[in-house]
Amino acid sequence: MANKRKRPAAMREEERQAQRAAARAERRTRRAAEQAAQNVPQKTEAPKTPQKAGVPHKRKKINKFRVAVVCTAAVLVALVALGVASAAGVRTPISSIAADGEPEFFSTVKPQASAAPAENTASAAPTPSSAFDGALFIGDSMTTCLKNYVTDGAGSTTALSDAEFMTRNDYSWGEAQDELNGGEGGLWLDDDTALTVTEAIDRFSATKLYIQLGKEDLTYNDVSDVTSTAQAVISALQTKYPNLEITVQAVTPMLEWIDYQGLSSGTIAQYNEAMQTYCTGKKNLKFLNIAAFCTEGYLPAEYCADPEGLCIHLNDEGCAIWADYLLGNKTPEPSPTPTPTPDPNGDSTDSADTTDIAGDTYTDDSGDYTDNTGDYTDDTGDYTDDNGDYTEE
Repeated sequence: MANKRKRPAAMREEERQAQRAAARAERRTRRAAEQAAQNVPQKTEAPKTPQKAGVPHKRKKINKFRVAVVCTAAVLVALVALGVASAAGVRTPISSIAADGEPEFFSTVKPQASAAPAENTASAAPTPSSAFDGALFIGDSMTTCLKNYVTDGAGSTTALSDAEFMTRNDYSWGEAQDELNGGEGGLWLDDDTALTVTEAIDRFSATKLYIQLGKEDLTYNDVSDVTSTAQAVISALQTKYPNLEITVQAVTPMLEWIDYQGLSSGTIAQYNEAMQTYCTGKKNLKFLNIAAFCTEGYLPAEYCADPEGLCIHLNDEGCAIWADYLLGNKTPEPSPTPTPTPDPNGDSTDSADTTDIAGDTYTDDSGDYTDNTGDYTDDTGDYTDDNGDYTEE
């Protein structure tokens, strides 16, 4: 058998290189055919386009098939959104594809203001302040009754509880005038600090002043003198506090037949009428006729807190009516001026004098006694009958 001729080593190496080159060419041809079938542009060796500003550089090889799918989906989403906006009648510019053909994944469209939900402002509205925030009540024992009603009674549930009270049982217009002229304070705080009327206004930063005085002044003074003093005090306060709202409150009348040292339902009615005339038409000055519920000109017995005393102070039922006038629940009407009715026995009476319903007995505060037959007994036990006979104790 003939021996086979061996090929040189160099020729074998060339054949292997040719086979590898042919394999590489075949793979490139197959890959190009696959990419052409998928409509994906082939990668070229041209220089890379500079990276767009703001687009992060990816070192990882891009899957172009996935990019094509994402591009197609982004375009479809943009078209759907544009169609919805057009159907709703809202014309909004939209750009889903950048100028260089790369997709924008964040919308640049600003929603219209009408598209935002309406803000609920009901809960944010400020709560109206009480009509008695900054209010200060100044008065005598009559205003003390209202203070007690507001502090301890049913008035504590009303807006009146927001007010401040400064009272003293025997406080008067005359004393307020003395304070304005440099006198010492006559209104007392709970810590025994004495304040003048102006110091009280400053202390509580009052913007509204409700003042009821006159009971003490009318006891020993003529109506004209009392009203003159009251008007001088009010004028001085308005000069010192031009923005202070001042409300002068009427003095309520007394029980029928009561006349104490000149203080009676008749003199009270004259004083109220004069003060109402003075307050009418003046800036930041009002008159509140809380006596209007006394339709006969006298204090009804069911509203009197002291029928055995001065017969002028209001109980809780009377203070409730007073509070209704202040709160605007009642509108005061003019109250009549009473016709003075003399005591059945013609005797002068004071705070402790009493007459029973039949009018047949009378006792003054010194203990002297007169019955309906004219018999008399003084406080020492001496006795005089209606015939003039006299007997000592």
